[in-house]
Amino acid sequence: MKHEIFGELVFNTGWKSKKTLTMFNNNYSVNLKLQAYYEEDGITQEQEQAYKEYLSSESELLEAAEKMLLEKDSMASDRFIPKTLLVNRDGSTAIMCDDEDEPDEGIAVCLMPEMQIMSQDDYL
Repeated sequence: MKHEIFGELVFNTGWKSKKTLTMFNNNYSVNLKLQAYYEEDGITQEQEQAYKEYLSSESELLEAAEKMLLEKDSMASDRFIPKTLLVNRDGSTAIMCDDEDEPDEGIAVCLMPEMQIMSQDDYL
């Protein structure tokens, strides 16, 4: 499906596309995932609005995310690898990162509605 805000999307347990995030001076190819249980659920207005807000302040949000990760671990740039930008049905948005130190326990960098870090298990 071609969407005016998200571009080309494919449905597979949510609407998905690829996106590049720049964090810690590295470019990461990540999945953009819009949560949806069924294809006919479509994309919510909250998801559209949240992504527009994300795009309008992307550099500031990513800079704040880097700062939070560095507060958690001074070696964050080597430890946390962004994999997915997840936009939930209610518009809440997070960057899901792999944790090189704890492969079974990823981390969620919540961007909206408030910025915080938590385990992926707690976020999901």
